[in-house]
Amino acid sequence: MDLGEPEILGGDDFPESLRVRLRGFVLLEDVGEPALRRLLAEADWFGLPGGTQLSRDGENDRAVFLVVTGSLGVFVDEDRGPRRLVATIPAGETVGEMSLLTGEAHSATLVALRDTELLRLAPKSFDMLLNRYPRVMLNLLKIVARRLRETTRRGSQRARPKTFAVIPLQQGVNHTEVTQALVKTLSEMGARTAALDATTENQTTEWYNKLEAAHDLVFYQGDAPDSAWSHFCLRQADRVLLVANADQAMPLHPFERRFFKRDMGAAPELLLIHTGAVAGGVPGHIELRSDLYGSHHHLRLGQREDIKRLARFLSGSAVSIVLAGGGARGFAHFGVLKALRQSGVPFDYLAGTSMGGIIAAGMAMDWTIEDCIERVRGSFVTVNPLSDFTLPLIALFRGAKVSALLRHHFGDTRIEDMPKPYFCVSSDLTTGRDYVHRFGPLWRALRASVALPGILPPVTVEGGHLLVDGGVMNNLPVDIMATETRGPIIAVDVAGEIDLRAFDPKYGERSIWSLIAQRMRGSPSIISILMRAGTVGSDAQRRIVREQADFLFEPPLAGVGMRDWNAIERTIEQGYAHAMLQIERHGVPLSDRYAAGPAVSVGRVPL
Repeated sequence: MDLGEPEILGGDDFPESLRVRLRGFVLLEDVGEPALRRLLAEADWFGLPGGTQLSRDGENDRAVFLVVTGSLGVFVDEDRGPRRLVATIPAGETVGEMSLLTGEAHSATLVALRDTELLRLAPKSFDMLLNRYPRVMLNLLKIVARRLRETTRRGSQRARPKTFAVIPLQQGVNHTEVTQALVKTLSEMGARTAALDATTENQTTEWYNKLEAAHDLVFYQGDAPDSAWSHFCLRQADRVLLVANADQAMPLHPFERRFFKRDMGAAPELLLIHTGAVAGGVPGHIELRSDLYGSHHHLRLGQREDIKRLARFLSGSAVSIVLAGGGARGFAHFGVLKALRQSGVPFDYLAGTSMGGIIAAGMAMDWTIEDCIERVRGSFVTVNPLSDFTLPLIALFRGAKVSALLRHHFGDTRIEDMPKPYFCVSSDLTTGRDYVHRFGPLWRALRASVALPGILPPVTVEGGHLLVDGGVMNNLPVDIMATETRGPIIAVDVAGEIDLRAFDPKYGERSIWSLIAQRMRGSPSIISILMRAGTVGSDAQRRIVREQADFLFEPPLAGVGMRDWNAIERTIEQGYAHAMLQIERHGVPLSDRYAAGPAVSVGRVPL
């Protein structure tokens, strides 16, 4: 039927093809032709365009809906953040029967995930069907039991998108090449993938429904920025991919916002095509901090790794790396990263706090591990960045040397311009919350993330907020990564057990000469105490984030303190040895193959 028409059919107006479809519904299994005829006599048949919310008032209140073609998404409102998709009602399923049976108010919002055809049964009609045909009640109980099992099994897993709209934002952009490359890569990963263009625009809703059912992933490729076919693609998509040339002007408000499915918690993703081997960054007139785009990806022509990374994001197998702060103990991150890279694990999304944020930034910049090691060695081992003492009114050090080193290595790079997705975390003393850096100058974000209270001055941001080391609030930001990740999360914690002890019962209370003598005997100094205080976090926070990691590495690092900068080689080796042992025991995520189930599949790595 034409979804653009509000016409509602009933009674004998239904075609025979609809009767055939109804025989495949679990609710109507083995009920016989009389029950089907009775249902059709009582039902209304109508269409709901993709992205449209199903109103639950008026004649839809307490009604039961049969999804004939397309699918509905079940969304719940979160206290903080957008709506969350908790279930999908595909063709052949019903929705609304639980509210009718229990008499409780509707607790969720129903939205058409794509163009959808529905049959509506009024409460009295559904009651009549249950009373006259007991087999329908038995089938309904089976459906409820199956959904309870699926809910328990699914737990907190996020729904994975199936359909994608690939829409050009400019005339002449080569989005076809992007679609073809994605289909090729995903097919090589083992996914049943299809791409549709405007030549299929006259097909029926049932045809699209069958094609989607036969494939794991389907790409609807738009033909122009604002054509009728492109709008259809937007209605059919679980996720919207907007493609643009990075060196050309882009519209500030493309299309109608409703097609971006923002109500369903799925803002569009921006794919920026770069002609050179190095990403040229985000055009200055595009404000990524607005709610127009949910995320963005840089695609460099000729860089197949960029397409492969995007394919992993779309298929739910992108690997996220989260690195903790820990001063010199953070050198162990290099050893873990070496082991992961040798085992074939890609670094798709990177994040970290303090020293972990610096190392993660190097990986997101596409530096080699060896290059990053030498940069860190030159900044923390060869020279001492904490040597510009000042009058301790705000901190012990001015922080100018740290800022200069960060600017030297990262230059004017902005976080949104980095080749790979990245964020780092600092702590907002003004609000008492963690502060996530996703935009703006990278060096300044890192300067905030390493600003240990009392050692380095805080960094100020808009509104006069004071930012200090992220370890104060969240030293291992796995929880932040978990809210948006598209696959397994690998976390490396290096700040667990640190040998910071003092056995003098009057430690700190003695004369200055006694304190100097204590320091010479190895008792913790003010710098060591402040560094530890800035990374210890809370036990509750550590437990939460550690549980959310799919793979957790905790190098033991015996005898390595937070200021043991000269132990860089030994610390890297300890991190490497620990990671290789863990990989041998537990494997690594399978990022190079498509899995229809949870993305955290594990594969053994030959050592």
